[in-house]
Amino acid sequence: MNEQQRKFESYLDEQIAACKQRSKLLAEDDRTDEGNFEKVRANVYEIFKTILSVAERVCGTDDLAKRSFFLQKAEQIPASWAASYEKARQNGDVEKTHIERMKLDTIQEIKDMCTQIWEETT
Repeated sequence: MNEQQRKFESYLDEQIAACKQRSKLLAEDDRTDEGNFEKVRANVYEIFKTILSVAERVCGTDDLAKRSFFLQKAEQIPASWAASYEKARQNGDVEKTHIERMKLDTIQEIKDMCTQIWEETT
């Protein structure tokens, strides 16, 4: 694993921990729904941490291939979230719309950070 991947994985780990901590604090404050939203965000970070490790296995030492694999999955996976968001919006399902929007916002943050980290050292 190269420096960029380590830095990116560390970013994902930090975000997962922060979301879980916020979820716990919100639940303790009887703000269960908000706590559950943080769990959803943590889940998105965990999905893409897994994708990063899959890229490592699939692409071996080819750093550009790993980045390309990761970014390709970061486009493919959220496509169903976007469709679900649109359907929920059309049906007036406020909670589902919020959850899907949160997932889409989270993946955008992940993609932005991925690009930022890879561009810092390349």
